[in-house]
Amino acid sequence: MRNDPSESHNPLRRRLLGGLAALPLAGATGPALAQAGRQYRIELVIFEHRTDESRRLQMELAAPREAMLGESELGGRIYRDSRKGFELQRVVRRVEDSGAGRILASLAWDQTGRDHASAPWLRVQQGRRIGTRDLLRAEADRMPRPLMEEQDERFELEGRLRIWVGRFLHLETDLIYHVEEPQGDQPPRAITVRGSQRMNSGDELFYLDHPVIGMIARVTRIDRS
Repeated sequence: MRNDPSESHNPLRRRLLGGLAALPLAGATGPALAQAGRQYRIELVIFEHRTDESRRLQMELAAPREAMLGESELGGRIYRDSRKGFELQRVVRRVEDSGAGRILASLAWDQTGRDHASAPWLRVQQGRRIGTRDLLRAEADRMPRPLMEEQDERFELEGRLRIWVGRFLHLETDLIYHVEEPQGDQPPRAITVRGSQRMNSGDELFYLDHPVIGMIARVTRIDRS
């Protein structure tokens, strides 16, 4: 995943990466090609790097930011609850046992492959709740929607992501990670987590690195006989 250019070596992070290397991680070099219309199960582990490097970058890069939330929900018509459930518990344990990561989300869903133009964004609100946002204030330049709630809960990790299909599968992220709680009327400071990673379907895991947030994904085709 393309990310902010800071890759200083850190013992805890090296330990985590070394542990993940023992799992069958892979790059996007497999032979299987993606195709729109096929059915896929997506499993995704998202965690915060708990290293000195991560904490330093959080302080250096954080600024008041508001997330662009996706329009589709987990468990809906497009991103359906996974019939098989979440099966990457060993990945979660490896991250936790390393001492270098804190789990923010363990997600699993089924979806139909769509191309870039038609793939909707999935709404992401994961991690701890950190207060509320004033929706009416955020909509100040537009007419408020009828019956709209005045406040909405805010979470550590917010934004949107999607899996879309070209020649290969692609995971695209547009997220923010809050590094502190809101202070009075001021929005909390956050860092951006944006990128795109090419993947294949199969048993392999894909590690999407970022100096502050790490992601491990597996995509399984589920429409085979």
